[in-house]
Amino acid sequence: KITGISGWRLGLFDCFGKPDTCLYTTFCMPVVVGKNYHAADLFGFWPGCLMTFVLTYSPLYPIGVLVRTYFSGQMQKKLGYENNIVLNCFHNLFCMPCVAGRESLEVDAETGADIRCCCKMTLQYKAAAVVENLIHKAEQGVSRS
Repeated sequence: KITGISGWRLGLFDCFGKPDTCLYTTFCMPVVVGKNYHAADLFGFWPGCLMTFVLTYSPLYPIGVLVRTYFSGQMQKKLGYENNIVLNCFHNLFCMPCVAGRESLEVDAETGADIRCCCKMTLQYKAAAVVENLIHKAEQGVSRS
C-alpha cells in the first residue's frame, strides 16, 4: 500500500499542476466526480453526477460533505490507500473541488486515461497503465527506504 499523511499518492493541490484537470473540476465538478465514481465502480456516472450537483450546489452542502467523505474513503480503499476519515471530511468541507481533482488524477493514473478540456480523452491499454503504476509504486518504495 502507498500511504502518505493523507492516504493518497498525490497532494491535495496537485491538480493545479494539471491545468486541464483543474479547469474541469472548477467548472464541471459533478461530471468529474461522476466519472471518478463510475471508473472506481462505486456508483453509476449519472447518479453520481446528479447527486454531487444537488448536494454541492444547494443548502444540502453539509450532507454533501458527509457523502463525499464516505465515497472518498471508498475510493481510497479501491486504490489500495489507507482511509483517514477526519482528514477526508476536513478536505471535502473546505476544498471539495481539489479533492475531486486529486481523485480524478489518481483514477486516471490507474485506468490509463488522460482527460483534457474540452471532452478530449486518450486511453492507453490497461496493461501499460498497470506497468506504469507498478513502476511508480516501486519508485515510491525505494525513496521511502
